[in-house]
Amino acid sequence: MMLDEVQSRLDTLVGALDGHDAGAIIAATEDLATAVILFRGAGIPAGSEHRAQLLIGKTLGQLEAAAIRVNILKDWTRQRIDKNHEIRGTGHRGIALSY
Repeated sequence: MMLDEVQSRLDTLVGALDGHDAGAIIAATEDLATAVILFRGAGIPAGSEHRAQLLIGKTLGQLEAAAIRVNILKDWTRQRIDKNHEIRGTGHRGIALSY
């Protein structure tokens, strides 16, 4: 089922986020986006609706966990940037934008 592929790609992204590897995060994000696009175009086979609901619930929980990891990494990065400005005696140029 395509949802299994989405789940697998999401697991890879979470691992990349936990590893703080920018290259792996970018690659995993692109792979996840591709899997989601393919999933949207696929139907759920008859008789597997309950399994699909369970997998969707699990996937949504992992997406929330991934979002939390992204926010933590963003906060850590902002702290490091601020600390570097403090060390150099320079001011930062305002808040970091996030989308």
